[in-house]
Amino acid sequence: MTRALSDQRFLAIRSLVVELSAAFDRVERHAAEESVELDDDIRWRLLAEAVARLAAGPGRVEAVQELFSDAYEPAWRQTGGPELFGSPGCCGR
Repeated sequence: MTRALSDQRFLAIRSLVVELSAAFDRVERHAAEESVELDDDIRWRLLAEAVARLAAGPGRVEAVQELFSDAYEPAWRQTGGPELFGSPGCCGR
C-alpha cells in the first residue's frame, strides 16, 4: 500500500475497528448481566470466527462472505429456493 493510500484509509479503518470492538464489548457486558452464555449462540460464534478470519491475511472478504453464506445448491429452484434467514440451514450451519 502506498504511503498516501495508507494515510487516507488509516483513520477510517481505525474507526471501524474501534466501533467493532465497542459493539463486542457491549454485547458481552449485556450477556454477563443477563447470565447468557454467548458460546451457545451460533451467531456469536460466527462473528468470532469472522474476526479471526479478518486477522488471517489476504483473502479476508471471500473468507468472511463464505462464513456467512450457505453452500450453493445447483438444484435450488427445484427444491423451493433458499430457506429464510434464521432457518436451520442458514449462515454456514
